[in-house]
Amino acid sequence: MGSSIKATYNGSIQTNIEEELEKREESYRDLVDNSPDAVIIACEYDILFINETGARLFGASNKEEIQQKKIVDLIHPDYHGRIKERVEIVTRGDATDFFEYKLIRLDGTVFEAEVKGIPTIFQNKPARHVIIRDITDRKKTLELLLNAEKLNVAGQLAAGIAHEVRNPLTAIKGFLQLIETKLNDHKSYFDIIQSEIDRIELILSELLILAKPQDLKFEPVLLQALIEDVKTLIDTQAIMNNVQIEFVNDCGNLIINGDKNQLKQVVINFLKNAIEAMPNGGVITIELKKHGFNQVKMLIKDTGSGMPHHVLKRVGEPFFTTKESGTGLGIMNSKQIVENHHGTVHFWSDEKGTLIEVILPINGDKMERSKQRGRGFLKKW
Repeated sequence: MGSSIKATYNGSIQTNIEEELEKREESYRDLVDNSPDAVIIACEYDILFINETGARLFGASNKEEIQQKKIVDLIHPDYHGRIKERVEIVTRGDATDFFEYKLIRLDGTVFEAEVKGIPTIFQNKPARHVIIRDITDRKKTLELLLNAEKLNVAGQLAAGIAHEVRNPLTAIKGFLQLIETKLNDHKSYFDIIQSEIDRIELILSELLILAKPQDLKFEPVLLQALIEDVKTLIDTQAIMNNVQIEFVNDCGNLIINGDKNQLKQVVINFLKNAIEAMPNGGVITIELKKHGFNQVKMLIKDTGSGMPHHVLKRVGEPFFTTKESGTGLGIMNSKQIVENHHGTVHFWSDEKGTLIEVILPINGDKMERSKQRGRGFLKKW
């Protein structure tokens, strides 16, 4: 009788303990499932549980899609050695600090996340509570802040350089004009010197754009004439480098609204980069095409060896350059000018060369007047 009561008592305690454990695990599941962070419960490399946030993060339509996989299936191969070390640390009973990983979604895309492992008990067995936080947006924000800081420094530097050069240049220009009045026999020499000084002043003005963006002087600009002017200017450098520049215009005398000098600077920058990308010579093609109803597309294509993906990805960043004597500001400045004209710039590159696409809006007023003239002509006809 006594042994029967004891067995019943022990069985009751065991049942109560199991019920308590089930309640705790249910509470634990609810807590994990409602966590704003992605959470995986793992034992060794098996995934025992993942919450809704985690399933969405990895692009799964349901939790089972993830739970059928091993933990290493979700981690970039470069980090497999690291995960092994951290699994051993948590298995020993110690928590790990957040560490940055590259993780893989079910569709194969890679994203950056920080991961932390904590020892836990799940289904009455030792397990790992793994917290995952997507840091892609944070990385982008930090990158933007870093670039903003670089631009701020570049602006201060540009302003200092421009003012330091402009002050002695003003004195040289003044004394040159005084000498010119006394030596009229060599006026052509003075004209050349004056022209070069004006060019230096223009460059300094461009440099000051980095420090203090100036108001754009928008006016109707004939795009074909602008490109032909730049081509004439750059042809000498191209010929010296065994480079041929070809211009193809499929859309006639299109008029765009913009700052002529700044747009010229954009084309000059892109052409100079294309020439430098072909040290053994080659062909640069400039092509104008209509793009939609009210835009024009300018394509600049070279026949160089192209850029690898990791370089192409960084084109346009301030101070990033592959040239020994470059500053990395030319492309960045050009992109900014195009964006100020409500346009866009895109780059493509492979082993056959690099393609730059500039899309700009066409002058709407001029187009409308042209259409009205066309309607008037049809009426008369």
